[in-house]
Amino acid sequence: MNWKLLAPLALLGPLMGALVVLGVFPEGSDRFGWLVVVGVCALRCARREPERAVLHGGVVGFWNGASATLLQALFFETTIRNNPYFVAKFANQPEGFDLRFFMFQLAPFIGVAGGALTALLALLAARVMRARKETSP
Repeated sequence: MNWKLLAPLALLGPLMGALVVLGVFPEGSDRFGWLVVVGVCALRCARREPERAVLHGGVVGFWNGASATLLQALFFETTIRNNPYFVAKFANQPEGFDLRFFMFQLAPFIGVAGGALTALLALLAARVMRARKETSP
């Protein structure tokens, strides 16, 4: 495991989580920030560790997704104050639904999804880079 590669990339998830908590992104626009984070992580993993790009992409993607969601849950009051659309989206839930608890439960699933997506993109990027290297004179 290349920790020198993973350490700087692992800061992007908590950074995105903090930006969401602070309400920097308008409703729905954080997905473009995540697209950049996943793309950068996948490309860096594919370039620096082409043989283990999937492993590194999966680890950093899991960490980034889970840590961002956990930050949002830990700073729940600030998150909903700065992002009122969060509460509006869950307004029709049954009685007793706890949005904060839901966010905590969501963290590992977001982590797995982020890890899978980053690993897949890292795999594709590594294959493209390998194919270009083999065909170049």
